[in-house]
Amino acid sequence: MGVLFDSQPAAQMVFRPDLHVVAANRCYCEMLGIERAELVGKRVFEAFPANPDDPRADAEAELQASADRVVETGEAQEMPLRQHDVAGPDGHYRVRYWRIVNSPVFADRGDPTRVTHIIHTAEDITGRILGDRVHEAKRRAAMRGADLAYFEWCPGSRSVSRTPQFDTMFGFAEEDHANPIRPFMERVHPDDLAGLEAEMERVSRTVGADLHQDFRTVWPDGTTRWLLVRGESIRNPDTEELLVVGMLLDVTHIKQSEAKLREAIAVRDLLIAKVNHRVKNSLQMVTSILNLEAQATGDETARVSLNAATARVQAVAAIHASLYEDNDLKTVRLDNHIGRLVEHLRASLPGRKEQAPQIVLQVAPLRLPIDKAVTLSLAVNELVTNSVKHASWPEENGTVTVELRREKGEQIVLEVSDNGTGGTSGLLSEDMPSSGLGKRLIRGMAAQLRGTIEEECVNGWTTRILFPE
Repeated sequence: MGVLFDSQPAAQMVFRPDLHVVAANRCYCEMLGIERAELVGKRVFEAFPANPDDPRADAEAELQASADRVVETGEAQEMPLRQHDVAGPDGHYRVRYWRIVNSPVFADRGDPTRVTHIIHTAEDITGRILGDRVHEAKRRAAMRGADLAYFEWCPGSRSVSRTPQFDTMFGFAEEDHANPIRPFMERVHPDDLAGLEAEMERVSRTVGADLHQDFRTVWPDGTTRWLLVRGESIRNPDTEELLVVGMLLDVTHIKQSEAKLREAIAVRDLLIAKVNHRVKNSLQMVTSILNLEAQATGDETARVSLNAATARVQAVAAIHASLYEDNDLKTVRLDNHIGRLVEHLRASLPGRKEQAPQIVLQVAPLRLPIDKAVTLSLAVNELVTNSVKHASWPEENGTVTVELRREKGEQIVLEVSDNGTGGTSGLLSEDMPSSGLGKRLIRGMAAQLRGTIEEECVNGWTTRILFPE
């Protein structure tokens, strides 16, 4: 029996009910750094005296009380987790925490119900306790630094266990009231209360559900704070009750910053809209001046050049008109914009209107950034003007088609075609009689769009610009 006792992996000591030690196994002696001979025959606390610097060191009374209960009941007793420091070889005491179980030994053959000895099983949990305390200290420091609070809410009892920061976030003094959650809910903003209650009800129905809600609290002095709650529902391993555990974060400064940012964006958008409106008006004034100059000049070549310049300026003005009328100040919806641009082109075409070709639009409702939209507008202006200017049609049967589509994923195609006859040349053809400005503009605009140009002559002339979105 002694061999079995000494080989036990658990640290064990045997003493009489009066705490006199009669045996200790090898594991116990190694754990305490003491020889067996230094223990046997002594009372427990003669071998392990209390730390004189610790006024709470009353472990002897607790151990004696536990031993008395073992003798009285004949049953094992687990003692509460206890600190009892142990002196090292240098005489200095080192902090130690213990989990102790005292079990009865019945060694009286004459009275088998009498407890003659007690097996004292000790587990050193110092590392675990100190590690938990370090972790808890770090958590408290993190919560203080980030305005965080920790809570455990029990839907069944409607009670909430929490850190002091939780009370502070609702405007309560620490320990202002007990655990019921009702006082906290009474300080939730009326407009946010229903949403928060619905979210809490949802989470409380299923284990593993995530809780995520932001809401306002209103303090008695009128202060309003924004809080963000994040948590998860779990099963209490001891009671099998469902718990919701989580963190509460004060996000008031974030919400205030977001509100200021929204105000700043609104002001910026208003200013940009005004700028676009003024630019549009200024460009319209420029087109009016160019029109007057074109009407006043007697030089046909100058008139054609002035009209072409007017159309180009009008194409840019149409962009700013679209931006002013649209809530999106970063992109342009091209079907609306090209429709407006073509209306201006129709109005500015030379000759009698009844002889002008029909302009057909097949434009997808795509959006492009402003810089690309401006470039595309000028391209449409040049290509449509070229078809009207250089193609020839039977009477009242002319058609110019403007098509814009997305194909092959992120590639956009602008295609302008006409059904004209009579040897029409493409805008990029070297034998085209022109000043060459339109040719250079188209090539430059295709390069800005990082696109390529295709031309073909089948039942009229077609020009395509293919570019990435």
